[in-house]
Amino acid sequence: MCGLISLFSVISMTTSTEQAVPGTRSRHLLVLVSLLGPAAMAGWALALPYQLSDEPAAWIPKLVADPGRAQLAMWMLLLFALTAAAGAVVVGLVARRASRRLGTAGMILTLAGFGALSFSGAGYDAAAAATVRAGLDVPTAERVLAQLGTFQAPTVGTALFVPAMFLGVALLAVALWRGRAIPRWACVLLLAAIPVVLVGGYVATAVNALGWLLIALGFGLAARSI
Repeated sequence: MCGLISLFSVISMTTSTEQAVPGTRSRHLLVLVSLLGPAAMAGWALALPYQLSDEPAAWIPKLVADPGRAQLAMWMLLLFALTAAAGAVVVGLVARRASRRLGTAGMILTLAGFGALSFSGAGYDAAAAATVRAGLDVPTAERVLAQLGTFQAPTVGTALFVPAMFLGVALLAVALWRGRAIPRWACVLLLAAIPVVLVGGYVATAVNALGWLLIALGFGLAARSI
């Protein structure tokens, strides 16, 4: 509900972007909202007490052993869920100035990817931690996670996140390049962020965080030009 409220607020503030330029405070708010979502994902990656490439048998004990970082990571996911959709709309509106088709497609796909990530983000960590804290062992927690994987909606959400979000961000970057809405080096960084986030999932959470920070930079610069 909070995410919808923030989304509708941004839409109402930016529907007439082409006719009226927002004031300084409004622009600062749009910049903040636009970069907060990706920045929160960078915070999530850095807060995780395990590597994204770890198998459940390895990451579940690390998660349970460091509840402070686990809680912080979940708070970062909540912040992402509350701000990411609004930020995608702001950047999408800027991108549509240069290319309505690319900007619209990029905005829709990015929204879908962000929504899928928000839906499937913290569930597995919370389920695993709760299982072990309830007195059950790690192998039992692994079986619980395996059963969670049999539910189709979270599985589809996880599978949808990668192609939808990264294709959406790529289309937004191309549209922003065409319209020179942000410096072209920033468009290049926005495109480069896609493989950095993907590779970071297999290499190190710090690399994953770097990719999200590059997206936050591109989104923030785009919002400044609205």
